[in-house]
Amino acid sequence: MKKLLFLLLFIPIVFSCSKEDINLPAIYLQIGDMYAGGIVFQVNGSGTSGLVARTGDSGAMNHYEAMDLESNGWSVPSISQLGTMYNSIGQGADNIGNFADGSYWSSTSVGPSNNLSASKFNFANGTSSSGWNPVLNFRVRLISSF
Repeated sequence: MKKLLFLLLFIPIVFSCSKEDINLPAIYLQIGDMYAGGIVFQVNGSGTSGLVARTGDSGAMNHYEAMDLESNGWSVPSISQLGTMYNSIGQGADNIGNFADGSYWSSTSVGPSNNLSASKFNFANGTSSSGWNPVLNFRVRLISSF
């Protein structure tokens, strides 16, 4: 009898609550915060969305291998995103992203598909360049949006 009474009281409460009734607080993030498996390097004006960089490199590899790493919302950054990373969490700031003094592949490629070349960003001096042979090995750091 007690179980029946409990169920009769409990079931209406469960079904009367919906996800819309739950007001979760907004998350406000700043550059350098750890979030969603990475380090925040770019935020919008309100701090509720932006981009994170993984906390470590995926290794050194050619451009084709780097592009094959893209999955589950993680991707190779564009050349401009690498520049933002350099200035916000890399050597252009205080290097809280622990970037190596070396070159990182970007997702930016140039040329026709039968003569493709790729762009890289050099974290040793903060410069970008294009026209690199995609079979060369450079470091890779994946990013994701939140």
